[in-house]
Amino acid sequence: MTTLPPVVLPKIDFNREFNFSDADFERVRKLIYQNAGIALNPTKKDMVYGRLVRRIRELKLSGFTPYLNLVESSAGRGEFEQFVNALTTNLTFFFREEHHFPLLASHLKQSGHNEISIWCAASSTGEEAYSIAITVLEALSGNTRPAISILATDLDTSVLETARRGIYAADKIARLPAGMAAKYFDKLADGQYQAKAQLRNMISFQRLNLIDNSWPIHKTFDAIFCRNVMIYFDRDTQARILKRFSPLLKADGLLFVGHSENFYFAADLFHLRGKTVYEHATHAPAKTIHG
Repeated sequence: MTTLPPVVLPKIDFNREFNFSDADFERVRKLIYQNAGIALNPTKKDMVYGRLVRRIRELKLSGFTPYLNLVESSAGRGEFEQFVNALTTNLTFFFREEHHFPLLASHLKQSGHNEISIWCAASSTGEEAYSIAITVLEALSGNTRPAISILATDLDTSVLETARRGIYAADKIARLPAGMAAKYFDKLADGQYQAKAQLRNMISFQRLNLIDNSWPIHKTFDAIFCRNVMIYFDRDTQARILKRFSPLLKADGLLFVGHSENFYFAADLFHLRGKTVYEHATHAPAKTIHG
């Protein structure tokens, strides 16, 4: 008598509104890596489900397979943007990793440049870019202040719109150093606060994907802030981005990175100056910068 092989049924989580198979998850991981450079950890399946299931409900689709089919189709370009927005993390607040801002102020005071340009390469909802702008104005006060421009970019279009408006709830504004809220923000009738025009006019918010083959950037910067985003990229992607940062940073420029990011593998490009701040590897060792 012939013994039939056991039947292997697909694993279904009956506690979920929609089935989210391992194949679906791998499809998501491949899409977000190829198009945004984000290397999703295999343990993030529940997180991915929670973020994408909202889109499935809103679009009134029957599950993940038709949703991912839409995302990958030519007709789904608009939804692809929503897909990326849903999977990007936007934790930020004013003066996050506060030790960087006195270092930036000290660097700008010492530079002596007639024009100051700074790139905030993962600006999220704008708190980091406005923190940079406040730091620049505080550091370079007076009639001889150089021309200042801040480029703030992000992959997520929804957070960029929030950043452009510059409107924040009172609890977010409460994180500002003493006296800064009244000086740089207007209180609105609904109790929220909006960045004053002086701050908003200093910053250009633009969508930019760090893994795109070309960037619409035609200047060099006194400082580049790319904090807490490279942790989502694998080593090869990090190396490619750092190589592209190098010619965009002025000879004496500084690269500010996140507290858990370490680029020792790019020692031919950048030298650690201290406190998660890097400078060009070919730049002569400078005096320690102090806040």
